[in-house]
Amino acid sequence: MSAPAPPPADDPFVRPRRRRPPGEELAARRRRAVLLGVLGLLLLVVVLVVACGGDDPKPAAKSQPTAGQRIARTLSAEELVGQTIISPFRRAGAGAIPPALRTAIRRGRVGGVILFSENATTLAQVRRLTRRLQALPRPAELRDVPLLVLTDQEGGQVRRITDAPPRASASAQGAAGLGAVARAGTDSAVALCRAGVNVNLAPVADVGTGAIAQQGRTYADDVTTTARAVRSLVTASRRGGIATATKHFPGLGRAQANTDDTRVRITAAPEALRSADELPFRAAIGAGTDLVMLSNAIYPAFGPTPAVLNPNLVNAELRRRLGFRGVTISDDLEAGAFAGAASQTGVARAAALAGVDLLLYGVTTDAALAASRALTADLGRKRLDLAAVRGSVARAIDLRVRLARTCRLTG
Repeated sequence: MSAPAPPPADDPFVRPRRRRPPGEELAARRRRAVLLGVLGLLLLVVVLVVACGGDDPKPAAKSQPTAGQRIARTLSAEELVGQTIISPFRRAGAGAIPPALRTAIRRGRVGGVILFSENATTLAQVRRLTRRLQALPRPAELRDVPLLVLTDQEGGQVRRITDAPPRASASAQGAAGLGAVARAGTDSAVALCRAGVNVNLAPVADVGTGAIAQQGRTYADDVTTTARAVRSLVTASRRGGIATATKHFPGLGRAQANTDDTRVRITAAPEALRSADELPFRAAIGAGTDLVMLSNAIYPAFGPTPAVLNPNLVNAELRRRLGFRGVTISDDLEAGAFAGAASQTGVARAAALAGVDLLLYGVTTDAALAASRALTADLGRKRLDLAAVRGSVARAIDLRVRLARTCRLTG
């Protein structure tokens, strides 16, 4: 059978096929590809909407509050302020806990204590004392939260516990190298934790040739070596379980006198402090230091008040510029640096308003408890911001909760 003949060229029922120019054909293909892509994307969106619950989306999950935040919200004004107070009891006699301090701990008016050689001088004595301190009854919300127990165990002249490491001063450790600094951090952390001390007021991050360096308390007279030593000490101490308090921000190495005895002014420009004195603190923060202690010296470039009372240094410099999110702590608020203050409770109020989380007293229990009472009254009168105080307490309690796991009294 022969093939059918093609239709005539002028057949009205046959649409003639026109060949597109190459450029027009390419553009058409691109349009089809775009259309298919859009349709595919719309289909994917429909599938995802259906998979996620259609038009009834669930709200994004909120971050859970920390243990410290939960506990802080349950505390009374007296208990809340009390958790910011660190009290001494050096006049009570070796191994003794004075009745006023026992009562304050039971009522939640004190969040921690600082130990000096007058309280105990050996690890065994410290262990017996701290066991009794932690066994004291406390408000129900704080029952499982250990007290902070602080001491200065830098080495050299500043060593409260005679048979605990390190024996060598910071300057000797720095001269021996980073390995020696790390060993000092690990050994002291393990020994102190076993004795019930959970915060070592070290390392000294100051740089310079002033009074504190002359006591052998600084690692070196140059910034780089000091920063490396500070980082090593903090890292090793944290590995041993203890909390470190890096001091004295923004740097006390230039001071020619001791703030424990008198008022001190450090007249360096902000650029000088930031490019040198603050660098070891940046290293400590990077290594995870739990606390930073504010200096009692005055830095006129940042304001007329001591650093510990100066929100420009506590908040703008330390918190915002250096990014520190841990616990801030004062140096001794009974120090000679405040001899001309109108009142000790006024100093406490100024430190709290500046943003300092923990207020440390180094001489008398009476001064610590007076501050606790005064600030409780201030909170009731709204002279202190409730949210700010709760923030301070939450940070401190979160630290204490962690130390309950990492720094345990044994033996």
